[in-house]
Amino acid sequence: MTMMWTAAFRSAPVSPYESMTLIYPSRGFGNETLRQVVRVRGGGDRLRVRFSNLYGKQPLTIASTRVAALESGSSIIATTDTAITFDGTPHVTIGVGAEAVSDPVDFATTAETDLVVSTYYASETGPATYHPFALQTGYVARGDVVSHPKLPDPAEVESRFHLSGIDVWTRAGHHVVAVFGDSLADGVGTTPGADLRYPDLLARRVSEPGMSVINLGIAGNRLLTDVFGERGIARFDREVLAAPGVTHVIVQLGVNDIGMPGMFGLPAVPVVDLIAGLTSIAERAKRHGLTAIIATVTPFGGAAGVTPGFDTPESEEARQRLNQWIRANREFDAVADLDRALHDPAAPATLLPGYDSGDHIHPSDAGAKVVADVLFRALMP
Repeated sequence: MTMMWTAAFRSAPVSPYESMTLIYPSRGFGNETLRQVVRVRGGGDRLRVRFSNLYGKQPLTIASTRVAALESGSSIIATTDTAITFDGTPHVTIGVGAEAVSDPVDFATTAETDLVVSTYYASETGPATYHPFALQTGYVARGDVVSHPKLPDPAEVESRFHLSGIDVWTRAGHHVVAVFGDSLADGVGTTPGADLRYPDLLARRVSEPGMSVINLGIAGNRLLTDVFGERGIARFDREVLAAPGVTHVIVQLGVNDIGMPGMFGLPAVPVVDLIAGLTSIAERAKRHGLTAIIATVTPFGGAAGVTPGFDTPESEEARQRLNQWIRANREFDAVADLDRALHDPAAPATLLPGYDSGDHIHPSDAGAKVVADVLFRALMP
């Protein structure tokens, strides 16, 4: 059987030097072990690990790395503990703006496998390239304890640091869906630690047809402007097109371009510019043979009480105009109308109360399930 590398997990990176900190700040490490829990999707018998120093201001040295199956908390199943190497050595130094990909190791994964990646930093790293909103607790302990079955007296962290991806060696023909989005994809509003983000729920729906899903959402991300993470039109090639095995992309961006300018007293983004940005992504996806699905922008009526300036008559008008174009466009292969699925029929500018996490922007667990259902139908017409 012909085999190939496919993306099984991805974490979209963010700079520690953002002008504004969203949710959690970055940090550095020195003489510390970091243990990060990730859910890998896509069964295979080998894997490799990716680390990023994309936004670092100095070379990053990782003294040792190991991967294991999760037992619980900071504990691993000791019999699965496996050393990771880079060009045959246990340590790796990653240059400024660069990424490192490990040597492949034998490690069996299933459609959903919870892995633990443990890294030891012998020297000071400086602020880490990271993903602020992991919705999965990580653990930090003093010294080199990468192989300890349970970390001694660990501190908890709520972000993901340096770890940018895990690839698995799987059968040829396996499809990978990249979810390219913002805080809705990142899981804001859903229960932490429960894997109830809409990409998680979608992954369970599509595993039987032979697909896996990677989540490239960044909370606060915008299509056209760098604010929280690099703007969507700039990060698309690196994060979607370069990911191994990607066959489909779901584009779910635009709400922050519409709502955030009002928060900061900035001029509104012209809808025509958003249309041009989305069109450019559709064209790049088509050139690379990807099936591209676009999602309508979800309601945010009432958010002004929680996030002043986000919900204005002007931003609602822009949302309606952009959604009208999305529904009618021919640039994308399919449309997932999240707006119609989530809005309150009695007040279409707002989320249905049962789907609202409480901030009037982000869907709850129940709302995330609806999103996954709509996207499943778009993927499997």
